Amino acid sequence: MQANTTQQQSLHSQVYKCKSCGNFLHYDPESKKMKCDYCNTTVPTQEVGMAHELPYHDGVEQGFVKWGGIKSVKCKSCGAVTVLPDYEVVSNCPFCNAHNIVDTEEIDGLQPNGILPFKITKEHVPTVYENWLKSKKLAPGRLKKDAKRQPARGVYVPLFTFDTAADCDYTIRYGQHYTVTVGSGKNRHTETRTRWYTASGHVYDFFNDVQIEASKSITQKNLRKLGGFDTDNSLEYHNQFISGYSAERYDKSLDESWADAKDVIKASLRQQIVSRYRADVVDYVNMSCSYSERTYKYVLVPVWIFNYHYGKKSYDCIVNGRSGRVVGKYPKSFVKSGAIALSVLAVAGFLVWLFVKYFV
Repeated sequence: MQANTTQQQSLHSQVYKCKSCGNFLHYDPESKKMKCDYCNTTVPTQEVGMAHELPYHDGVEQGFVKWGGIKSVKCKSCGAVTVLPDYEVVSNCPFCNAHNIVDTEEIDGLQPNGILPFKITKEHVPTVYENWLKSKKLAPGRLKKDAKRQPARGVYVPLFTFDTAADCDYTIRYGQHYTVTVGSGKNRHTETRTRWYTASGHVYDFFNDVQIEASKSITQKNLRKLGGFDTDNSLEYHNQFISGYSAERYDKSLDESWADAKDVIKASLRQQIVSRYRADVVDYVNMSCSYSERTYKYVLVPVWIFNYHYGKKSYDCIVNGRSGRVVGKYPKSFVKSGAIALSVLAVAGFLVWLFVKYFV
C-alpha cells in the first residue's frame, strides 16, 4: 500500500516553470530535457524506469482511480476527451481543430502506467510532411506551396498492449489442386480438381506487446499504417512528458481491447496453422484457444496531428511521433489522374489490337 501511495504522489501534476524567466517548460524531444521556448533554458527530466507489465485478470477495471493533477476537456464536434496538466489551457481540439472545447468533470479511469516520449520535434514535422508528399505521384504540383497548413499539435493517444501465452487445438480442412486431362479429340481438355484433407494438431506461441488502439482518433487500421510503436521501450508514466502536449483518454475499455487482441492473436495462429500444410484452398480452421500469463500495459504513445486547406477542402494527417511515418489524405490532381487513365486505356487498346491481329 505504501508503494502505491508513493507512486500516486509522484504522478500528481507539477507546474514546470522556468526559473530564469517564469515561462512554462515543455518536454523537448531533441534534448530530452524540459525546455523553455522563451529563453531556451533546459532542465533535466526526472529519471524514471521502464514501464512494467501488469497482471490482467477479470475485474482489473474495477480498480478505477483518478489521474490526479490533470483536467479534462471535451470537444463538442468530434467528442474526443483530452487531458492536460491542470495549469495549461487549450482553445482548439487537438484532433479536429474545432474551437468548441468545454471543461468536463475529471473522469475516473485506469491510470496510464507507461509512456513513449516524442522523438520527432514539432519543427521537423513540416519536413516529414513534405517528404511524404513527394511520394504521392497524384498530388498537385503546387500543393506544397499553396497548402495552408495549421501548426502541428502534439498528442499522446492511448494504447493497451497485451502479453500472453496462447495454446490452441485445431482442426483444418484444406484442399490441394491437381490437373487431369479429360475427353478426346476436339473435346480433349485439362481440368483443375481438388483433393480434400482433414488434419488436427496443436499450436503454441507467446505474444509480446500486441497493440490495440483505445482511441477515438486512431483506428486499428491507421495504427498499422503508422507502423505501430516501440512499446517495449515504454517508460514509466510521468506527467513531465505531457507538459506542453495533451493526451487522449481511452475510449475503449481494457476488456474490450483484450477481445480485439484475441482476434489479432487468433488471426496470427490461424496463419501459422495454414502454413503447416501445402494448402491451395482452405475450407475451415476450427480453433480452441486458451490463454495464460496474461499481462497488459496502458501506454500513451505520441502522434503529431495537423491539417491543411487546399482549394476549398481540409485534409488531415497523422505523424508517428517516434518514427515519423505519415498517414493522411491529400488532394489528387485531375490532370495527373486523367493522364494515368488515358495511359491505361492506351495500353489496353494496344493489347486488344494485338489480340485481334494475331489470334482472331
